[in-house]
Amino acid sequence: MIDNSLEVLKNAVHDYLARLPQLNITSETPVQLTHVCKPDGTMAINDNSLGLTLVNIEEERVVKSQQPFIKAQNGRVLHVNPEIKLNLYILFSANFTQYKTGLEFLSGTIRFFQSKNVFTPNDTPGLDPKIEKLIVEMESLNLEQQHHLWGLLGAKYLPSVMYRVRMIAIQEALAADEGPPITGLRIVEPI
Repeated sequence: MIDNSLEVLKNAVHDYLARLPQLNITSETPVQLTHVCKPDGTMAINDNSLGLTLVNIEEERVVKSQQPFIKAQNGRVLHVNPEIKLNLYILFSANFTQYKTGLEFLSGTIRFFQSKNVFTPNDTPGLDPKIEKLIVEMESLNLEQQHHLWGLLGAKYLPSVMYRVRMIAIQEALAADEGPPITGLRIVEPI
């Protein structure tokens, strides 16, 4: 689900940027899903392109379901672990030889997510139907946080913008056990 979500977002940003006449996109892949750096320390983002990188995965605990049981169609009750809801932190990094061009691509990316920040299977082709919706919100990092992030990524700073993609729900739905539903209570007197 993570890979599908990021691929769909990458394609959506690419399609939007390709429609902007001032960018004059001639490359088939101006936006690529990639690491920032290769293991040897060289840049992994192609020259003159925008890199989309997953930098963190966080569990959303505030809305975590506390219901470990679901009712099956046959009337039985299944014990299933609650779904996990994830927030993905993604980074768009501009690796362009012309600094101004990189800033134009980042500006276009920001404008895209300002105009459309909710993605559902109904309005986004290719989005996994198991995903109810993705909500994309900009994350602001101060200079210290940016320094730590780029140090962690093993790269020199590139103009970039970070977003949080909320609510990818993962539910394997494997039942740990199954039983009949509780239909009544019986009070037992203490001896």
